[in-house]
This record gives sequence, structure tokens and C-alpha cells, in this order.
Amino acid sequence: MKVRNGAPDFLADLLLQAMFFMTVPLFAWSCLPGADWSREIAWPDFDPAHLPGQEQYPDDGAVCLLDEARMEIVGGPELGFSTFEHHRIVKVLNSRGLKYANVVIPYSGQSSVDHLQARSISPGGTIVLLDPKNIFDVSLYPNFVFFSDQRGKIFTMPAVEDGSVIEYEYRVNIQSRTLWHSWDFQQEVPALISRFTLVGPSEWDVIFRCYGTDVRPTVVKAPPGFKSTYHWEKRDIRPRRTEIGMPPHAEVTERLAIAPVGFRTWKDVSEWYRQISEPKVKAGPAVRELARTLSTHASDDEEKLRRIYEWVRDRVRYPAVEIGVGGFQPHPAEEICRSRYGDCKDMATLLCSLASESGLTVYPVLVSTWHNGVPDTSLASPLQFNHAIAYCPDVGPAGVWMDATDKGVPFGQLPWYDQATPVLAVGKGEADGIAMTSHIPAGGNRQRVHWDVSLGEDGGATVLGSSQMWGAAASELRNELTSVAPSEQRRWLETYLARECSGARLDSFHITGLSPVSDPLSIEYTFSSPSFATAESGFLLLRPGLVSSSALPDEFRTQERVHPIRFRFGLLTQVGMCIAPPQGWEASRLSLSDSLISRFGAARQHYSFKEGRLNLEASHEFRGNDIPSNEYPAFQAFLDSLRLMNLKDVILVRK
Repeated sequence: MKVRNGAPDFLADLLLQAMFFMTVPLFAWSCLPGADWSREIAWPDFDPAHLPGQEQYPDDGAVCLLDEARMEIVGGPELGFSTFEHHRIVKVLNSRGLKYANVVIPYSGQSSVDHLQARSISPGGTIVLLDPKNIFDVSLYPNFVFFSDQRGKIFTMPAVEDGSVIEYEYRVNIQSRTLWHSWDFQQEVPALISRFTLVGPSEWDVIFRCYGTDVRPTVVKAPPGFKSTYHWEKRDIRPRRTEIGMPPHAEVTERLAIAPVGFRTWKDVSEWYRQISEPKVKAGPAVRELARTLSTHASDDEEKLRRIYEWVRDRVRYPAVEIGVGGFQPHPAEEICRSRYGDCKDMATLLCSLASESGLTVYPVLVSTWHNGVPDTSLASPLQFNHAIAYCPDVGPAGVWMDATDKGVPFGQLPWYDQATPVLAVGKGEADGIAMTSHIPAGGNRQRVHWDVSLGEDGGATVLGSSQMWGAAASELRNELTSVAPSEQRRWLETYLARECSGARLDSFHITGLSPVSDPLSIEYTFSSPSFATAESGFLLLRPGLVSSSALPDEFRTQERVHPIRFRFGLLTQVGMCIAPPQGWEASRLSLSDSLISRFGAARQHYSFKEGRLNLEASHEFRGNDIPSNEYPAFQAFLDSLRLMNLKDVILVRK
């Protein structure tokens, strides 16, 4: 239920390609009822002889000619049977569009796929049908028994070349209450027609929102006991532009979202999740014994909670899956405890169960992570969320948020992608409803680098260094380093030092803060470099400001900007350096201080030459706030000024 993908690598690429055109698993109907796909090309919306091509779309690899879907809800909230049909026609323009010939149709054990057919149409009009024997039904998560019902129909379209048209359709029959009520009008390639039809009981009051576009539905309202129809359609849709540092897909895409049947308020959503999750919290013998072990001799409730969180974080593997109601309904806590693996909602459930057995109150919380976008709290729908965490309201002054899926985050912190976002706490009384998660400001996400440098007359140097990290900076690197062997840790550090100092050769290193997980994450090291400074006739040239300097000035070089800039988190970087020059050398033309302050961040540098040592204290901070596209030129100017500050030369000469 989280943005990370636990699917095998060979499926992951196909899933990504399929999702270019999908918001969720979708399904389809024929171009015309009863049409013979082996002989007929009968498209009411298009003339097959006059389709657009590369001339009309010179920058694109494909064009979606038609993307249409129809969902029908049978019965009301109690019955919850539905069907989803989906039909898609895509024209491949060049080799960049060939990836759309690879199709994945995910579905769950509560659903079935039928009426699946597909064909390729060559530029000359030759029709090649997909052979049903080349449609494979696979488990999306074969290594995790809990999720063996998460399956997919996968196939590759036959005989596809530049100029081919790909067409396929399918239907999914959903045996439980459906949650698939969303539709993207906009895609990563141009779309000529995108339409979505919803058919449901006339008694159901359809609550929907359109984002990035104002598509109003055509409504055919039926009398009680019959079905009403809602039809949304948009034409000539520009492709969604991709930019570095852009907000998540949901915030920049023209799309439709509909509250599922029976959801009108956040209390409805909370009560629904409580009904499907609360029975799973019940403890069995394994949970009770573990809770007793973890609680024994704990000094207070905070220590109990810390032990529970750290056990789940460190001992339960995390596969991260999501499909339909399986993306929300956890497995029993007892099963999770015994198997030692589970996805985010499973881990939150185990936290709740262990806490309850230890005399603590912990609630599950539904979260929209940074990757999923900021939820629209005006539309009560579980589809606003893609992740689950836990919250203990009674420990600490503001309670404790816990996300045990991130193995690099210490107790009392949240991963950066869970912070400062509206969430749905499934608690009781005042603890039930929309809340806001905690936030670590830029100063709490920081890294400090300190180097003691012994410099030779030839420009070579030996360095005794340390790097310390807190907050998001620490947890990100901790996750990377704990997943590899010590030899790989060494290779990572060698690469890091070579980027900071050309020709660096690592001699020794030591890391603390990996296990047990704690801040700061500290790395101490020694290295040498033959080219720490550039040796010229009679002087040495250095640029100490480049050590741990930001790469952002080189990443935001395009002149135009469509989307806002969204940082993952604010970050403060501090650098201290003490350079011992060769005997008899001193600094020349030393600029002592410089500073830069703007609404985007700040930077400063201060040099001093004392007791034969050149000292540098520097810092730069990015506050992490969104930057609107109209402020992009000012942000570029800030980055350019930061780069010039870091490029300043320091010259050492003989006395």
C-alpha cells in the first residue's frame, strides 16, 4: 500500500509502462458491440485512414487515440458488486512508443478478468490478433505468501512497429465493494479522446472532484430503483510534462476522483477502515508473549513504545504491495508476528496489537505520502491515501507517530515523506478524523562535514575527516548503507570522497549510528589526494567552498518552468575545514566573509588565518518550501549566486 514497489524486477518495468495510461487497474469494452477484431476496424470516433502521426506530434513517442472506461455499480454499499470495462487505442510513432506494447492488468483474488482481447494494426492496415495463449496470469508477489492473490495478466502486443496502432480491451468483475473510482484524462503522451462513464444506483449521490481541468459530467438521472449515468469526456489533451523537482503525479495531472459508494464524510471512511482492520488487531499467543517480553522492566510507557516500535521496524520485513481492498485490509497481527513480514498496514496493525497488550493505546493512521501528493480533505475517500502508519496519543507532549516500514528512522521521528501532511487517524473520540503529522524543519535535517587537512607543496594532502547526519539526511543514507556489505560501504565512501576531492584515496573509515538506529549517523575517515590544491609557480590554488556544495545550481538550468518546484525536505549543510599549509606558506588575497540570504534559503562563508592554519566555516540551507513557477527565475538567480560563492579561489603563497 505504499509507493515503493515490491514486485519482481521483470514485472516492475511492465507495471510502470502500463501505469503510464492508468490511474488504477482498469478495464474495457469493444469498439463496437459484436465487431470482429480479426477483420473489422470500426471506430466511431476516428477514420483509420486519417490518423495523426509524427508530423502532428514531433516530440512524442506515441499518441493515445482513445482511452475510455465504464464502471457499473451493482446494488448499494452492502452488496458492493461492480464491473469495470476499459478500451484503449494507442498509435506508436517511433521507438520511444514501443514500450506501450507491453501491458500489465493487475487484479486481486476478489476479482476476475474476462472479455480480454487485443490486436496490432500495421501502418498498411494488416491486423494481427493477440494469441490468447500468449496472455500470462502471474503472481505479482511470488516471494510473499500473504499476497499470493495479487495477480496480473501480462502480455506483449504482436507485430508492433513504428506507425502501428495498438488496441485492447478487457473487463474486471469485482466481487467486493470497489474502491476504484478515479480516472486520468491526462497522460504522458497526447490524448485525443478520454472518457469515463459511471453507472450506479440512482439513490447514490455521486460526490466527485476534477483536478487541473473543469470537465462537467453529462448526467442521466433515473428514478429510484433504477440506475443513473454520469459521463465525463475531454478531447485534445496535452501530454503531462515531466520536470525535475516537480510535485507528484496527482497534483499536476488533469484527472477525476469520485468518492466510493457510501462515503460522504471522513467519519464514514474512518468507520469503514475500523471495521476491516480492528478484528485483525486481536492478539494471539505469539503477540501476547512478545508484548510481555518487550514490556518487562521498561522504565515507563515511552520506553515500552520504543521497544515495540524498534522490534517491528527491525524484525518485520516489508514487501510493500497494493491492489483494491487488499491495499487497505491488514492481515491478522498474530500471522504477521509469526511470519515476520507484512506491508505497511500489517506493520501498523502489529504495532497496535503489541501496544494494546502492553497497556498502551495506538491507532492506525492512513497517510498520503509525499510521492502520492497532498490529499484533498474536501473529498472523503480512502483513495486519498497510499500508506498506513500508527499513532500513540498518550506518550510525549504531542503523541508519537510511528512508521516502522522505514528501517532507517529512529523512534520519535517520521520518514520525510510522511511529514507535515493531512492524515486520517482511525482512533476514537477526538483522536478520530483528519490530523496533521509532525514536521522536522530544515535545521533538523542537517549534515555537518569537518576536515583537518595537511597540505603539501605539490598540492597533495592527507585528510582526517568526519561527516555527521541528522533527520532525513541520516535516515536516507542509513537505509542505503545497511542494505549492503562493508565492502560496498567502503566503495560508496570512496566514490563520495572522489566527488568531493578529485583523486581521493580512502585509507580507513568507521561508521556509527547504523545499528542500533540512532542520530547522528557518523562516518569518520582518513584519505589522501594528490590534487587537493593546484600547484602553480610560487602559489597553491584551492577552492574549499566546493566541499559538500549543492548540486542544485547544475540541475535547474532550463530557462522555462511549467510546474512548481517541490523539495523532498529542507536541508542544512555545514562545513568546517582546518587546512595546515606547507611550512612557510600563508594565505594571499583572502576574502574573509560572504553571505547570501533569500526566501529560498541562505548561505555563508567565513575564512580566517590563525596560528598558521587556514580555517573555513561555511553553511548553506534550503528551506524546503514549494517554489511557484513564476518565482523560478529568482530561484535560479539564488542558485547562481550560491555557485559563485562556492567557486571563490583561495591562494596560498610563500612568505
